[in-house]
Amino acid sequence: MKRCPECKRNYYDETLLYCLDDGTALLEGPASQDERKTALISGGEEESATAILPTSSASNKFQLGNNWLGLGAALVVLVIAGFGFALYKAWNLPAPRSQKPITIERLTTNGRATTAAISPDGKFYVYTVDEGGKHSVWVRQLAASRDVQIIPAEEDVYYWGIGFTPDSNYINFVKVQFEKNVDWSLFQMPVLGGTQKKLIDDADGGVGYSPDGKQFAYLRGEYPSAEESSLVIANADGTGERILASRKEPEDFPARGRIPAWSPDGKTIACITGDDTTVMGKMDVVEVNVSDGEVKPVTTQGWKWINQIAWLKDKSRLLVLGSQAEAKSMESQIWSFSYPSGEARRITTDLSDYWSVSLTGDSDALVTVQSSSISNIWVAPIGDTSRAVQIKSGGTNGEGNDGLAWSPDGRIVYNSRASGVDEVWIINADGSGPKQLTADATLSLPSRVTPDGRYIVFGSLRNEHLNFWRMDLDGGNQTQLTNGNIGTYHPTVTPDSRWLIYTAETSAGPHLWKVSIDGGGEAVQITDRFTNSPEVSPDGKWIACSYRHDSNSTWRYAIIPIDGGEPTKVFDLLGKKSDFRWSLDGNSLYYLRDTEGGVTNIWSMPLDDKPPKQLTEFKTEQIYNFALSSDRRQLALSRGTTTSDVVLIRDFR
Repeated sequence: MKRCPECKRNYYDETLLYCLDDGTALLEGPASQDERKTALISGGEEESATAILPTSSASNKFQLGNNWLGLGAALVVLVIAGFGFALYKAWNLPAPRSQKPITIERLTTNGRATTAAISPDGKFYVYTVDEGGKHSVWVRQLAASRDVQIIPAEEDVYYWGIGFTPDSNYINFVKVQFEKNVDWSLFQMPVLGGTQKKLIDDADGGVGYSPDGKQFAYLRGEYPSAEESSLVIANADGTGERILASRKEPEDFPARGRIPAWSPDGKTIACITGDDTTVMGKMDVVEVNVSDGEVKPVTTQGWKWINQIAWLKDKSRLLVLGSQAEAKSMESQIWSFSYPSGEARRITTDLSDYWSVSLTGDSDALVTVQSSSISNIWVAPIGDTSRAVQIKSGGTNGEGNDGLAWSPDGRIVYNSRASGVDEVWIINADGSGPKQLTADATLSLPSRVTPDGRYIVFGSLRNEHLNFWRMDLDGGNQTQLTNGNIGTYHPTVTPDSRWLIYTAETSAGPHLWKVSIDGGGEAVQITDRFTNSPEVSPDGKWIACSYRHDSNSTWRYAIIPIDGGEPTKVFDLLGKKSDFRWSLDGNSLYYLRDTEGGVTNIWSMPLDDKPPKQLTEFKTEQIYNFALSSDRRQLALSRGTTTSDVVLIRDFR
């Protein structure tokens, strides 16, 4: 440890020579004023001169003859230090930073936490648990050893934006039900359980309180119009809501699950802004003036995505949970930005994902959810999971999680981070001959192989927006198919291998489009209704997709004609956790669903309104992705385990 003898500030960076506040040479030694302190003159590792400032109770380290000589040496030190600091300032060198290693304490061990928050007084934390597709809410006193369930598990109910009231007596949360036509509403309940009181209808994320606790701010998407989102202020009891600021796509306020951060001085509210529709959109942080709604930038890095933000109590720094644009990996990490200069420092530096950020009132501790996954690629006959064989060990490379497809010749195309960034790979069905096909240091995710076996279709961020490309099965002849700065995702290929059908997100919402697989042609919009996640039937006549009748309706699923038009069938897939696939006869849809204990299996949903049935009988692990061979007899699976627990982080300031 080092210490400034003038302002008494402590530093833990051993490479630091001068105080960042007043330029005084730093001293080594204990913090006590009665113990000796040494000032480091030279920063070299092999040569250094150390002078001792005499004190009344400590003898000199070196016998210099008399106190006058020691004082003279000290004065020389101070002169050199002042000159060095003047040069340091003149050259505008980046300021070294005092940083003590952070401490992380694991608070839960169930491995299934999804979000968490800590009370302002630091005595309680609340968290949600995924119990095999059902979600529950738990609370625990930090000084105690027992967790208390305050909301039992229920299927198709999720809890977003969870947090505490300023007095630490109540928790707030948004209750989300995807499969039912129910508005997302903000609820409040006592911290140890009790009656849930609805405060706000149509809230897309949690609330950030004003410093006096009399008001809170929250976000509402598609409001006041379908092309806008708004930052809304209301009284702490939910009354008197008013719009403070509204923004239009693509620079709107991404609302789902996000929580605005009211500044400690009460003057501004920090919000996430940017394109939340491109999977890896350009996002940043802005602050909105509470008095007039004026919007000013806080960060200008252009993040891939930002999930959450939080102010330190003195507004000196802003914590940001997200993934920076230049990051090769997709993990969400916690960063700290000085305010208002914007100097960035990464708090977490591992390969885990972090899913939430919640600070105590004194900003001395934060709670988050730390998550890590291990996945492997398996092959199995579709009707006999007892014969499943692991063909590829992926570890933490996420192999197959975000891209998995069969080629007609029986090989498997998949994504892997083995090179440090997601790239497209191909492997034989027995696990032999893995080969990397893309190598451009930008995220590339394989999506589909054309039925005729000519091309692999993949998404890439080569021009900062996710567009679709095609290439030969050996990685050659890479050709861009879509070209734009709008969000494009969820591709599928028609059985005749002529068309790529995909979702494009514009200011008017998500719709289905198609473009020629040969490239060079104009994209054609297929649907006018809100539609997403297309999957073409084996006979090429129908598209199964996510469907929303209008901006006031909930998302469901539909079967529509291949050239667009009104749905012939609208239905729900309760418990679905991923994209779906058609059966070979076109009479059913296959999809992933978590069962008890968090184990994932493949289910079949008949389109004749019969009940769903389970197709696979795995007893362990999760399935992150699956693909069917062209004859629908073989499965390729990305399977593994995800461990996510609540952790307490200190010493991050």
